[in-house]
Amino acid sequence: MPIASALRTGLIAAAALTANLSWADPVTNWEYIATSQFITTSGATTFSSGSGCRTITSSAISWGQGSIGCGLGPGTGRSGIGISNNGISGTVATNGAAAPANTYTHTNNVVSSSFATLTSATLFSTLQLREAGSSDPFETFSATYTILFDETPNQTPCSISSSPTPCNDVWVLQGSVNNSFTLGGETYFASYFAAPALTSLPSDVCEAIANTSLCAGFTTVEGQENAVDFMLRITNQPITIPGEVPEPSTLALLGAGLLGALALRRRRPD
Repeated sequence: MPIASALRTGLIAAAALTANLSWADPVTNWEYIATSQFITTSGATTFSSGSGCRTITSSAISWGQGSIGCGLGPGTGRSGIGISNNGISGTVATNGAAAPANTYTHTNNVVSSSFATLTSATLFSTLQLREAGSSDPFETFSATYTILFDETPNQTPCSISSSPTPCNDVWVLQGSVNNSFTLGGETYFASYFAAPALTSLPSDVCEAIANTSLCAGFTTVEGQENAVDFMLRITNQPITIPGEVPEPSTLALLGAGLLGALALRRRRPD
């Protein structure tokens, strides 16, 4: 069955089941599996104008050109970002502490201004959930997020300074906070953010990168491997991240196995 048809079927089944599950207890503890990948279809990743070697896979994007061609390596004129800790699993409590999700590593090297550099990428993330300690099948939800990137010139003045190189590169993450989903008649919100938290970026940086005075993201230091750990929270109310422009969305439901299990296993006595 095509993915679009499966999504529609799952959502229709979920709506029918959730309508009859208002009596189910809220889930307080979850088992989860978090997976992310870059979307590689045309237009999902954009670059500035210029030459060089650009590569896009589901786990890594790279740009620029160095002494070893398209390969990444310290001291070369080539940079990239990759996803690791993929398929990470664990437990997370509703309204509790954040739990580890995937890691994004920016290999940040000086890239010649004649080479094209990354400007945006699209992430497809899946979150598998079930009540902790249960034998329910995992239910899989999906969402897409956008990363905006600015390869800053390494010369002063710059908006975000660093040492020993003058300027940090800047990343803005859009759409990762307060993605809602409904199970057993209860609405929850799944949020991804950089550890320890996304921070508000300077307004001039936001205007230049995201065309808004408010944005949230992180920066990476030139000349090193910048590993940024992302975290997952599940709440029963939307959360507020400094600088995040609220754009809540609904996680797409793939199938309805967990909802059916909840209906059978968690019915309250009459």
